[in-house]
Amino acid sequence: MFRRRRGGAVPDPWEEDRQPGNSPLAIFGVLGVVFLIVLLAVVAEPGKLLAGGGEDSETTEVPEMRDGVPQPGFEPVALLEDNPLNSENASLEPADCRLPELAESETRMRPYYDAAVRCLNTLWRPVVVRADLSWAPPEVSLRSRTSDCSETEGTSRPTAFYCDGTIHMPRQWVLSDIGTREPAHLILLAHEYGHHVQQRAGVLRASTVRQEGVEVRSPEWFRISRRLELQADCYSGMFMAAAAEGGMLRERVAERFVSAAGSTQLSDTHGSPGNQRDWKLTGFRERTTAACDTWNVSAERVR
Repeated sequence: MFRRRRGGAVPDPWEEDRQPGNSPLAIFGVLGVVFLIVLLAVVAEPGKLLAGGGEDSETTEVPEMRDGVPQPGFEPVALLEDNPLNSENASLEPADCRLPELAESETRMRPYYDAAVRCLNTLWRPVVVRADLSWAPPEVSLRSRTSDCSETEGTSRPTAFYCDGTIHMPRQWVLSDIGTREPAHLILLAHEYGHHVQQRAGVLRASTVRQEGVEVRSPEWFRISRRLELQADCYSGMFMAAAAEGGMLRERVAERFVSAAGSTQLSDTHGSPGNQRDWKLTGFRERTTAACDTWNVSAERVR
C-alpha cells in the first residue's frame, strides 16, 4: 500500500511570463528574420531538418529527477503512460542473497528486513539507473505511526505501507496477518519495495498529480490507485521469480505464493483479488518491467 505524504502543493511548471503586444511592423520584422534563419538551415543541412517531422519521430524525453520528482519544465503525468520503465524489457538478476533467520522478536525481524532490502537494492538499482532515473535506497521501519503520511483510507488498516522513501512493516500488524512464513514476508516486502521503484521513477508523484485533477473517490480516482498498486504487485512477482531462480526460494513455493488470490479488503484501491493475482503472475512469468505496465492497459485489467 502507498500512503501519500501530508501537504505539499504541486507547483505549476508551465507558468508563463506574458509580454505586452507588439506593433505589426515589429512582427513582420521578426518573421522575416525567422524565415531567413530557416532558409539558411535548410541549405546547410536539408536532411536533418526535413527528415521525419511527424508524430512518430518524437521521443519521450526523460526529465531530470530529484528524489523521484521531475524538475520544472516537465509535466509530471507524462511519467505514467510514457515512463521509461514501461518500455524497458529490463529484468532482475537471479537473487541468491543470504538472509538471517526470520523470528517474531523485533531484534530478529529488523536484521531480516534490512538484509532483504539490501538484496532488493542490488537487484533494482541497475534497472532504475539504466532507465536514466536517479537512485537512492529506501529506509525500513517496523513502526506503524508516522507524522509524515496520511491516515489509512476507510476503516481497514494495511499489513504494510510505503511513504516518502520509507517502507513500513509494522511488526504487530505483519505478524497478525501473515505470521512468520518467510515467502509471505518476502512478497509483501517486494510489493512495498515496488512502490519505492515507482517513487524513483516519478510514478508516485505523477499519480498524485493526476488524482488531484479528478474528483476524490470517483471511479477514475480509484482506477488510478489500482493501476499504481497492481504495478507494485507485478514488481513483487518479478522479485519472487528472481528469488526462485537464484535459490532463495524453491520454484514451486514461490509460484504458490504468487498464484494466491489477492485480498478483498482493499479491492477498491488495490484491484480485485483476481487482478492482484494476475499481475503478480505476470511479473513472475514475464519478468520484465515492460510487462508490468499497468498504465497502458484497459480498465478491465485494473478493475
